[in-house]
Amino acid sequence: MAEPHLSEKIPTHHFHTAAVGSGEDAFSAWRDAVSPLFDVALLSADDADTFAAEVRSYHPGPVLFASVAASAQHVRRSPVTIARNGINHYLVQLYRQGGYYGDANGRSIAVGPGDVSVLDMSMPLQARAQTFDNISVVVPRQMLAPLLASPDAVHGTVLRADTGAGALLRDHLASLLAHAPDLRTDEAEAVMQGTVCLVGACIGPTADARAMAADDIRAATLVGIKRFIEGNLSAATLNAERVCGRFGVSRPTLYRLFEPHGGFMRYIQERRLRRCFTELTSPHASGQRIADIAQRWGFSNEATFSRAFRRQFDVSPRELRHAAAKSGSRPGHVPGGSRWTSNGLIESWLSSLGDR
Repeated sequence: MAEPHLSEKIPTHHFHTAAVGSGEDAFSAWRDAVSPLFDVALLSADDADTFAAEVRSYHPGPVLFASVAASAQHVRRSPVTIARNGINHYLVQLYRQGGYYGDANGRSIAVGPGDVSVLDMSMPLQARAQTFDNISVVVPRQMLAPLLASPDAVHGTVLRADTGAGALLRDHLASLLAHAPDLRTDEAEAVMQGTVCLVGACIGPTADARAMAADDIRAATLVGIKRFIEGNLSAATLNAERVCGRFGVSRPTLYRLFEPHGGFMRYIQERRLRRCFTELTSPHASGQRIADIAQRWGFSNEATFSRAFRRQFDVSPRELRHAAAKSGSRPGHVPGGSRWTSNGLIESWLSSLGDR
């Protein structure tokens, strides 16, 4: 009887700063390695002598996951960093040791051992990380967002170690990493689809509770209004009167629903600015005038648009487009190799996630 055919094991890669030297050389290699995701800096110049980092990464088809250990550091993802590489995936991290604290687009975040954090890579982050050891999973936006009622509200979500959802996700990620070396390509897609579904089930209620009112009917109304807004952002008639008529709510009720978001019109403006941000970093819109992009998303005055854009992203539309064009590529691509690998393997893995 013929032996059953076994598919190949999933691609893997190992990086260790010890392989490239020590001190400044080690940190420089690390800085290059993580540049698709973050800008990093030492807490002090003296820390270079003892800095170390190690990553064992796996690419099981639709997602990317890794075990990551590194010395303490500052971590930043600014609007310019986002424009530079265009990555808008979600980053789910289980901290086995250490953690970080900081600001996730205006929301305070603190993560400790055993906690699971979720970051939206389309949004800014500033944090100070302790020496840590974590399991990181990069999930394409198109896989996770449909599983969430509020896909733009998960940035900075933390599942605590002592919660049921946190413990469930922690155990799954630890088991996933333990069995990763034996995972084969014909098994990987189904396993990772299941992992993403579990992530959505665990973080969804937390994000929704923070984004919406506690009352179920009110929460459902807010979800419906947000979806309506997303589908009509380019319409000049998108206003309070139209939404109130569509959903049968009064203006005071509508305004109360959006108080946590800075107000109804503020929410619409932020969503329109986000659409403009996406187009300004896309090569498909590189030939379009900034004024035309702004007008398409409801900004009739370019000067007013530029001021609002800078307030929101701390960078002007022109500066953002220049940063995106400087990368010379489509969103998600990071040009050139890094010292992680000579041919930029991890960067290409991150880029390929957006193609699925």
